[in-house]
Amino acid sequence: MSTLAEEIKQLQGRVKLLERLTNAGWCIMALTFIFLGRNDLGILTLICTVSMLIYRLILKRKLAIKEDLAKEVEERTEQIRSEKNAIQEESDKLAAALSALSEAQDELVRKERMATVGQLTQGLVDRILNPLNYINNFASLSEGLAKELRENLEGQKGKIPQDVYEDSEELLDMMSDNLKKISAHGYNTVRIVKAMEELLKDRVGVLILTNMNTLCRIALEKLKKSYEKEIQEKNVRIVFDNLSLSLMMEVNADELGKAIDGVLKNAMYAVLRKAEQVAYSPEIYLGLKVNGDQLDITIRDNGTGIDEKIKDKIFAPFFTTKTTGEAAGVGLYLCREIVQNHRGRIEVESQKGEYTQFLISLPIYSFKQHKQPEPEEAEEEEQTHG
Repeated sequence: MSTLAEEIKQLQGRVKLLERLTNAGWCIMALTFIFLGRNDLGILTLICTVSMLIYRLILKRKLAIKEDLAKEVEERTEQIRSEKNAIQEESDKLAAALSALSEAQDELVRKERMATVGQLTQGLVDRILNPLNYINNFASLSEGLAKELRENLEGQKGKIPQDVYEDSEELLDMMSDNLKKISAHGYNTVRIVKAMEELLKDRVGVLILTNMNTLCRIALEKLKKSYEKEIQEKNVRIVFDNLSLSLMMEVNADELGKAIDGVLKNAMYAVLRKAEQVAYSPEIYLGLKVNGDQLDITIRDNGTGIDEKIKDKIFAPFFTTKTTGEAAGVGLYLCREIVQNHRGRIEVESQKGEYTQFLISLPIYSFKQHKQPEPEEAEEEEQTHG
């Protein structure tokens, strides 16, 4: 298939040829009429000459259209080249920003592993979050710009040289990949910084009289709602062994609820991960029991378990066996902080590949034991089938 330039060159050649033939025709016709008078040969020459003239005019019109199109293509090609250079510059800037962000993230994680909570301030968190939010917003807007540029490029396909189109497409792909990496690193870093912010919060708060059965039931309902699809697909069995009598304790309900939520989410993660590897019946158990002047909250799962080598590290800040995108590594640390703020303790027992059990023991300071049982079973068992 000939290119536009080749078509124009061919048309120019045809127009020149027809111009010469037309001029020759006029000469032949004039000589014929002069020397032979009006005759059939002269009339035939006239008809042929006029036909060539008309065809030449048609070709010239077609040539003019092609030349206008070529001019437009050249202008658009120049525009694409300019945009290509601009994209290359932005891509280089984004690559540099990605590299700097990745280094900053690694440095941040390293420093925060070494730092103590007392060395962190809210002002530092704000100073980190503000530029991070700017970077994330910039990356999001740039992704939209890259999408628009790709749509414009697709609209020019076939109208611009193939090599220019392919180079521009490659640059847009590279730009989009860098933007996605920037977004991923940015949001992961925000997660880490927000975890730092969470560490700085006052976890004593206001103590209110709370029904411990209800508190644990709410935590389970949150878990079921958050993992509804996974529970259905993997047939996760959830058992709630509540107290036969209502136990009212003065606790920070929000914070203690977060601690129970955190341990339950770890349990769900463990059973779902094991369910991906082997066929088995996943189960999560939450039980409450009064043990002297202590309330024991037991959360047990039959998931992947914890390696003995890292069991002593799981409560350390920023320690995690998950990827950076999945967790910041402060969940269990915060759980322990919350429990300790209630003058309690949290212990873990586990066997890799078999089970994990967390025991939260809280002192019963102020409570009421009602003689009338709650309208719930002493032991509740729920199983959802996919």
